[in-house]
Formats: sequence, structure tokens, C-alpha cells
Amino acid sequence: MLKRLINILFLSAVLSLTVPLSARSLKASVDSSQITMGYQTAIRFDIVDKAGAVADILVDKNAMPTEVEIIDWVYGDTTDLGNGIVEMKRALIVQSFDSGVYTIPPFMMVNGPDTLRTQPITLKVNPVDVSDMEDINPIAPAMDFETRWYDFLPDWLTDYWQWILAGLLIIAAGICGYLIMTKKVEVPLMPKKKPVPPYQLAMQRLESLRERNLWQNGQEKEYYTRLTDILRDYLQGRFGINAMEMTTQQITRVLNENETTRMPNERMKRILEIADFVKFAKVRPLPDDNHRAMSEAVQFVEETKPVETLPGEGDPADGSSIKTV
Repeated sequence: MLKRLINILFLSAVLSLTVPLSARSLKASVDSSQITMGYQTAIRFDIVDKAGAVADILVDKNAMPTEVEIIDWVYGDTTDLGNGIVEMKRALIVQSFDSGVYTIPPFMMVNGPDTLRTQPITLKVNPVDVSDMEDINPIAPAMDFETRWYDFLPDWLTDYWQWILAGLLIIAAGICGYLIMTKKVEVPLMPKKKPVPPYQLAMQRLESLRERNLWQNGQEKEYYTRLTDILRDYLQGRFGINAMEMTTQQITRVLNENETTRMPNERMKRILEIADFVKFAKVRPLPDDNHRAMSEAVQFVEETKPVETLPGEGDPADGSSIKTV
């Protein structure tokens, strides 16, 4: 029984040493055994070895055909096969510019006392077929092109200028919309009309009121309300008096303090007093009083209108201001 156990242990030890050794391998294959002059091909290696082993593939450069050039080594993936064995992928890129048939000698991999070898590889290099190249003309010399201003711009700017322009327009529209919505910039939808001077505006409104025939139709209160509003607006525009917020006494006092309006002030006083009687005391004036009120309103505006002067003669034509107290 003891002898049988010893045999089993010895066999296991031998297998543990021999299995990994027998698992090692090195295989080589070529992507294409025939290539055209100047083209490249790859010799691929499949290596099976212990994990952590140094897989250095040796090339006998003295035996390597001089017509075949080594371009570069390519290292591929490493796959774990289990039991401490891995599979590694390698590739050697070669190229030739001379036609012919060449034998690439075996590749070797040395690891300790063992050396693995591949089979020789035959590579045929075919010459370039020039029979179809009769119509090929010599390369024409480079032409001198005129330099344009946008040749100095970056490629991304010349290639995508439409998108850049569209983006800038969208940003500009957004900024304008923000300024308009927040009322930081006023954008007139219609061109502003030139303001009518206070004198002309008052005369136009008085003539329009005359044509409406309000007092003739029994609307004396409406007639005097509109008449005094026209005069109060005229005082605001002509002299800067806030007459809409002032009583009759306040208006007459302010007008009496200015030389321009001192004399016509009596006309304004009579119009305002009769208007107060009509609006607040419900007095119905005679037709002559209504006619007189319109005439005196027109005369007041005429007598206080700006006096046109030549440049440099003093008071500007747009009128004077009256200080209110």
C-alpha cells in the first residue's frame, strides 16, 4: 500500500513538470504569401508559454534576405488559458521593393534550456505591372495660385462659417430681445413725428372746438371744460406752468408776475371765472358771452405766442418760462 502511494506522488510530480513544458509552442503564419513591390505584409506569431515568461522572438538577420526589410513589431493581446499558461499574439511587418521569391528563415524563442522554432516562410514579391500605364503623363509642375484674404483664416472658420454666422445672429437677436423686454432700450415701431409748437397746437384745438358747436346745442359745461383745458395745456407747453393742477386764482397770480402775460392776463381771468360759474354754479351764459370767451381765448394765445427774432437778437423763438410760486 505504501509503495503504491509513493508511485502516485512521483507520477504527479513528473506530470507537474512535463505538462507545462509540453504546453509551450511557437507558430508563425503570413497574411499574404504574395505581395506587390512596395506593399507590406505581416508575419503573425501565436505563442503559448508560462505566465510571466519572457517571449522574445529572435530573427537571424544574417540569414534574412536583404531584399526583405523589417518595418516594425506589433504586440497584440495576451489571453489566460488557465493553469498558469497564457497565449500571446505578436506580428512582424515586412516590406520589399525587389521582385522575386524569398525564403525567410525560421524564427526562434529561447526560454531557459528550451528553444522553440517556427517553419521557414516563403514570400513572393511580384513586380509592378506597367502595361496599363501608357497614358500616364509626367506630373505637372505646381501652379502658382493667387493668395486670397480668407486663405489665412483657420480651416474650422472657413468650413463652418455658415453655422458661426447663424449662431452670432441668434445671440444678437437674444440680446436685442432681452433689452427690449427689460425696457433698457426703446425701439420705436413708428418714426416719431415732429412735435407741434404750443401756439399752433392751441390754435388748431380752438378752431376744432369752435366747429363742434357745443354751446349752440346746449352743452355749455362741455364747451367751457374743453376751452379751459386747451388754455391750461397751452400754458404748460408755452411757459412751463402746471396749470392743470392750479386754481383760477393761482393761474392769474402767476401770469400777473410775468411781463409777457401781465396784459393778456385779464382775458384769461374772465374766461376762467365764467367757466367756473358754468361748471360749478350751473350758470347758463348768454350766447354773446360764449362768443366772447372763444374770441378772448384766441386773442390770449395770439398775444402770448413766441416772437420770432433774428439770430443774436436775444430771446429765443421757442418762448420763455415763468417761475411759479
